[in-house]
Amino acid sequence: MKKFAILTFAGVLLGSTSAMACGVAGTAVNSDGSKIDGSGTISTSWNSKKAFPRGGSYQLDLGSGVCGQSITVYLNGNQGQQVRVPSSGYARANFRRR
Repeated sequence: MKKFAILTFAGVLLGSTSAMACGVAGTAVNSDGSKIDGSGTISTSWNSKKAFPRGGSYQLDLGSGVCGQSITVYLNGNQGQQVRVPSSGYARANFRRR
């Protein structure tokens, strides 16, 4: 019984940690509408983490500290979009490369 209680508690802790993950996600396409596939870099004003769109989509996990904050998201260091990251989950930032 004691082992079950410890495993249940650990599961609750792990579940609540993942619920606090926040970041940005979206699409990235070229000016002609074709999907960006590895040739672009998504970055933010929050930290130095980067994402590289695959098949026209990306997701960038930024941790729990960014939850509820306003940040700027960039494609290749340009075309900044300001977004507000929700208290849990992902803000959307879609890009069309110029």
